[in-house]
Amino acid sequence: MTQATLTASDAAALEFYQDHVAFVDGFGLTNLDRPERLLFKKGRQLMEAALAAASKPATKRVPYTDQEVQFLVTAYLNAGAHMTDTLNAFFAVFPETEHTRSSVWQKIQRIRTLDNAYPMDTQWDTDLQVRAIACGMSARFA
Repeated sequence: MTQATLTASDAAALEFYQDHVAFVDGFGLTNLDRPERLLFKKGRQLMEAALAAASKPATKRVPYTDQEVQFLVTAYLNAGAHMTDTLNAFFAVFPETEHTRSSVWQKIQRIRTLDNAYPMDTQWDTDLQVRAIACGMSARFA
């Protein structure tokens, strides 16, 4: 849950919880009126949910193998620089990949950045792996 998704009542509950957590730890919830206890409980639940979400491990980053990048460069060249065909070819050959379509698209963009036919296409920086594999493959074709 981000701050942008908090409603006004959620923000009020969190603020009430933070202001009264030490009091409740010392004296218990019985010293609060029922509406305050409910507000405190809601704030505690929101705080616990936020802490649980923050403690979850980040999504696992899956590095590209050299074989995958070599295939992307070859497919890009064979498809005549058609990026969608390259994307579809990748998922046809690697159907069980853990890479997302967005990630593969970005990798293809990095390959296209090296393509002299598109000098204005500089949206992506190339990574070392793409550059090294593309240069190695160009030496084989020269």
